[in-house]
Amino acid sequence: MFQWLKKKLKWMIHKQYSNGQTQPNDNSTSKSESVAQTQTKPVYKNVYKNAEEMKRILGENEGVFNRTFTIGKQNGKFAYIFAVSGMVDTKVINENILSPLMNLELPNSPSETVQFLKYLKESVLTISEVEFEENLLLIPQIIFTGKVILFIDAEDKALVIDAQAMDVRGIEQSVNESVLRGARDAFNEDIGTNLSLVRRRIRDPKLHCEPMIIGKQTHTKVVITYIDGIVNKDILNEVKKRINNIQIDSVLESGVIEQLIEDAPYSLFPTIGNVEKPDTVAAELLEGRVAIFVDGTPFVLTVPHLLVNHFQVAEDYYSRPIYSNFVRLLRILSFFISVMLPGVFVAFQYYHSILIPFDLLITLAKERAEVPFQLIVETIGMLIVFEIIKESGLRMPKPIGQAVSIVGALILGEAAVQAGLVGIPVVVTIAIVGIASFPVSTLGEAISILRILFVFAGAALGLFGILILGMVVVSHLASLRSFGVPYSAPLFPIKVGDLKDSIIRFPLSLLVRRPLTFKTENQMNQTLGGDSGEGQRGKE
Repeated sequence: MFQWLKKKLKWMIHKQYSNGQTQPNDNSTSKSESVAQTQTKPVYKNVYKNAEEMKRILGENEGVFNRTFTIGKQNGKFAYIFAVSGMVDTKVINENILSPLMNLELPNSPSETVQFLKYLKESVLTISEVEFEENLLLIPQIIFTGKVILFIDAEDKALVIDAQAMDVRGIEQSVNESVLRGARDAFNEDIGTNLSLVRRRIRDPKLHCEPMIIGKQTHTKVVITYIDGIVNKDILNEVKKRINNIQIDSVLESGVIEQLIEDAPYSLFPTIGNVEKPDTVAAELLEGRVAIFVDGTPFVLTVPHLLVNHFQVAEDYYSRPIYSNFVRLLRILSFFISVMLPGVFVAFQYYHSILIPFDLLITLAKERAEVPFQLIVETIGMLIVFEIIKESGLRMPKPIGQAVSIVGALILGEAAVQAGLVGIPVVVTIAIVGIASFPVSTLGEAISILRILFVFAGAALGLFGILILGMVVVSHLASLRSFGVPYSAPLFPIKVGDLKDSIIRFPLSLLVRRPLTFKTENQMNQTLGGDSGEGQRGKE
């Protein structure tokens, strides 16, 4: 029996590896791309066979156009061109591909045309990017990236010509990350434009951009970006490994990849950052992080991502430290108010009313005298109504959304108070909580759920229940990791050198090292005062 089970186990492992499901892959290309490349079919030398095969693979595809023509005025060679309407520039095709090829003077001697494709690439086609492709099965995938495919009779390779011309949204201001001082440009949906915005800020050849293709059906382009010589290679390899392990049909937004590679998918706290501003991505790359660009979305993923990053914005480093620290402390205070104030309010009313000043207690009692619901029902109900109003304002068209927010906040709240459904203290508390949640918008999802949990904890055990739940949340934060880096660093565990830019920010002249938490290859960020200054600051 044991021998039979052993043979069965070996057969299952062999089958699993043969299907390519668990075999490790450390290359920079994705698994979906590597699997596709194992299936090869050479390009036919007969141009019409290639055309028939392409039509068979593509089927009845609206928008895919093809044309046959002759290269050269005399002794010409038949050629076939394939492209997708709307993704290529027809003017470029006419002026830079068809016109030079059809008017080409072909030599009469066969020896001069031995390397015909190389001759066309280097001397005839007036386009910057021209490549060769030998695998016929990869060509349909290439066409839908906006490239032009050229088959030539008697040639066993196809020419892949870049003639992309897709309409993209211009570079505009960020919607979610507004600033008073600093760059106002934001990413758009074109990955090439997004990469150029970062390269404009980091003009260093060590800025590496490694492309890969993710998605069996969408074939979405993903680019891993980092600065060689700064990034921690262990973190970089972990990022590549997790992305290579993705097996999914579609990747339509960076949030799909975020959910598939994050450390704690069931946690309320995001362990991967998403950024819309190029200067923020550039700053994080210079700290030793890795950025993940996804074609078709203006949101770039950055890893590792820590808890303190939610309270930091790019503008903190463009302003003087005194005011920047004041605003950063306000963000931290806003987070605690937004999460814990409703629970503390319920706990004081239920269990600790003796701690409330007598005059205020009398006022609260009068307001609650005509309310027919329990305080916890009233508080939870108002929190849910607030979330509904906020979601409605976000999802509806902008002008209507603003009107809905005003109606919900003023008219609906006033009517509910006058009807005796809720008390004024609860409305004021929820209003303060709602306003306090906006300065830390990146933690909005966690805040919405945590505040309800704290209300239940306060109603069940008072301040003791809030303390217990707070300890659970802190323990959870201390256990989280972001690509091997402690999520709560530099607070847990304490990194004394990184505390200079955590809760408060020291002057830039003292921030001479990159975060020690990331264990970057090059720790020094700046050198002031010559060799002696470097030695002095190195000791810090």
